[in-house]
Amino acid sequence: MFTSQALSTLAVAMLSMAPSVQSHMILATPKPFGSPDNSPLDPSGSNYPCKMTSATAGAGPMNDFAVGSKQQLSFTGSAVHGGGSCQVSVTTDKNPTKDSVFKVIHSIEGGCPGVDGPATFDFTVPDALPDGELVMAWTWFNHIGNREMYMNCANVQVSGGASDNSKFEKLPDMAIANVAVGKGATCKTTESSDYTFEGVGQNGDTVDKVGSGPFVDVCGGASSDAGSGSTGGSSGSGASASASAGSGAANNGQYTPGAGEGGAAATSAAAVASSAPAASATGGAGGVFAPGASSAPAVSSAPAASPSDAVTSTVRTLLTVTAPSASATVPANGTGAAQPTGGADSGSGSTCSSNGSIVCNGESQFGLCDNGKVVWQAVAAGTKCANGQIAKREFTHPHARAHLAQRASF
Repeated sequence: MFTSQALSTLAVAMLSMAPSVQSHMILATPKPFGSPDNSPLDPSGSNYPCKMTSATAGAGPMNDFAVGSKQQLSFTGSAVHGGGSCQVSVTTDKNPTKDSVFKVIHSIEGGCPGVDGPATFDFTVPDALPDGELVMAWTWFNHIGNREMYMNCANVQVSGGASDNSKFEKLPDMAIANVAVGKGATCKTTESSDYTFEGVGQNGDTVDKVGSGPFVDVCGGASSDAGSGSTGGSSGSGASASASAGSGAANNGQYTPGAGEGGAAATSAAAVASSAPAASATGGAGGVFAPGASSAPAVSSAPAASPSDAVTSTVRTLLTVTAPSASATVPANGTGAAQPTGGADSGSGSTCSSNGSIVCNGESQFGLCDNGKVVWQAVAAGTKCANGQIAKREFTHPHARAHLAQRASF
């Protein structure tokens, strides 16, 4: 029989399966070249920059970049991984290589490309750019999930710009992290953080700080409090949400199996045991906290299911949950709901008492307790939050199980 610790770990692993049917973010505007896919850059750096292939840039659409014009950064996709930080950079190389220098014209620190769903961001083309055909890059370092770097690129035609590169060369260099290219080989982002960029906002480039933090340097460092507003000149209206989270909305902090840092692989049956022991403790009413699980081990195989019911998938555990042990009283039928282990205030939905634990807000929302605060996020499609665990929803109809098996295979 599985312990509550093993089942908690299995539930977290099941959460990582859901994004296989989600869509990562792709740059929508400015229009990118090369029909980009929604995957991050390869950690080896083999497809840096821009996921380039031979003459990729020349085959793409041209975007008008008049100096002083307001441009909109927008995206397609839904898995925003809790946000993170982004940069808009430009190189004078028409077919960029690993040796190309990208100069930053706008940085978004936190909340990019969105938190509860994709958002839009405005920025102004600076006069530091020289006239002519250039290549623009959008780069993103995600808040939650694997330590990755996303990058899409677009052709831009700059008009009304500088006659030389003197201002352009003073712009800050684009940050590179989590890929084995240049400084990126040693620069690793810190999970569950929003990132600040060194040297931005001082030489004609602009910065919007829209995230809630904690803020750390993109290559690591001490955290700082959240901030707001913009620096380095006018950056337009900043960020405006184009989608909001709701029940069934795929979004935000979804974990993605694949390249990058992950946990142990495991083989899991479609049905997650619904009779897991639940912790019972005294405390204020509100969110439900995970039973005590410390540094969760590799996921064990779930009990065998009949061939018609089982879904076999290889998943990666991308989250370990550390929570204080709770003295559990298991109900006779094994299906009782856990009570909170502390005085979390479910009314505000923003406070908690057990740092590092999973907190449920009904079945459709969850959050991680982070220094007494929790930010609600929608659970992945096909999962639910219950008893401090993320578990796959049960399907009792054979057709539903077959459909789930088709979606979950990868």
